[in-house]
Amino acid sequence: MFPIADENISIERPYITYGLIITNVVLYTINFFNGDSLNSIFAFIPNNFLHGIDAWTIITHQFMHGSWGHLLGNMWFLIIFGDNIESTLGKVKYLIFYLICGAIAALSHMAFNVESVIPTVGASGAISGILGAYIILYPKNKISTVIPFGFIRIYKIEALYYLIIWFVLQLLFNFTDPYGGVAYMAHLGGFIGGVILIKLFGKKKNKNQNDFLYTWNEDYHKS
Repeated sequence: MFPIADENISIERPYITYGLIITNVVLYTINFFNGDSLNSIFAFIPNNFLHGIDAWTIITHQFMHGSWGHLLGNMWFLIIFGDNIESTLGKVKYLIFYLICGAIAALSHMAFNVESVIPTVGASGAISGILGAYIILYPKNKISTVIPFGFIRIYKIEALYYLIIWFVLQLLFNFTDPYGGVAYMAHLGGFIGGVILIKLFGKKKNKNQNDFLYTWNEDYHKS
């Protein structure tokens, strides 16, 4: 199930989403040409964080990636789902929401890997939070999705069903492939965090109203 588009309700340019994508691409490019040296500084290591070492990595790991495929897959999901959430929350709240979801995702991964010294990198914990917000705000939006059933065909699936399937798959992969190098608990934790936080953040204030509208790399755990 590979998403290729959604129903875009945004009437504004999603500059924060663009900025996040550009930042991730630039940092990965620098990292790529420097032998992954940035990952050794900014990756999230559960056991280190638990002991108060390199606390900043709960944020910085969200901008590190283990491979080009890892990066591009995450950025694809972000550009498809992020613009509507940015439009809904407003730019500042959206950025804060994104970073908090990424932090929740890292803590979720740590909760099940407290002794792990394997570096964790990736934006998909934060992006999973975006998906959690999306299922609450836009459950009826159609997601154009490629589903290969022997041949390539594009289906339009309501976001509610698409994201429920996505969540169940993450849960299944977590149990069937626990040592595959992907931090599935970060995905699950980020998603649940997004579902809860979006209700606390609310929607941005409408100017015309007084009320608030309502891949992988074997050396890293990737989220």
